[in-house]
Amino acid sequence: MDSVLQLAESLMASPWLLLLVIALAVGDSLVPMVPAETVVLTAGTFAVTGSPSAALLVVAAWAGALLGDVLAHHVGRGVGPLTRRLRRRRYTGAVAGAAETALRSRGGVIILGARFVPGARTAVNITSGAIRFPRPAFVLYSSLAALLWSVYYVGIGMLGGIAFGSDPLLGVAVGITLALLLGGGIELVRRLRAGRAASTGAVSPTVPAATDA
Repeated sequence: MDSVLQLAESLMASPWLLLLVIALAVGDSLVPMVPAETVVLTAGTFAVTGSPSAALLVVAAWAGALLGDVLAHHVGRGVGPLTRRLRRRRYTGAVAGAAETALRSRGGVIILGARFVPGARTAVNITSGAIRFPRPAFVLYSSLAALLWSVYYVGIGMLGGIAFGSDPLLGVAVGITLALLLGGGIELVRRLRAGRAASTGAVSPTVPAATDA
């Protein structure tokens, strides 16, 4: 990761930075360990000086994120037969069924939220392909999610660059902290909603019985 950041910092005034951002954003959609967010945020911190261009940085991050998400979706379509076999098993079948139900009922919200949680977005994108989530709808939701993601990370980086112009690394650290808080907050809300839905489902079957009694 340190070597990637050093490479990015050495390319801040070069057009090659945009290609690096695209490549990292693509890789990050498939392998969560790729430090795309950190590089985009760091570049955003330097963008307050005009080099790199904030607008081009947003476009590069958006294009890479969208391309990576679509590739992950197609990887998921390739493992569709494996998903069908897993459905025949008791535990994995229940998990796969729950994921399919969630994506079909509120796929847009899940795809948008997962974009800000590295591990979750990879899982959601691959699962969407495995259950044959409609391609046009996936591309639409993923395009919006990638745009929000790129604007957010570039914007947070620029805010850090403005607030800590004399110490860009401090601005990067603050930006990463805010990004982690956002991702953690989204995951916490998701878990709370999932727990509430599970408890509601557990209680609802008793209602007809009580009514009959």
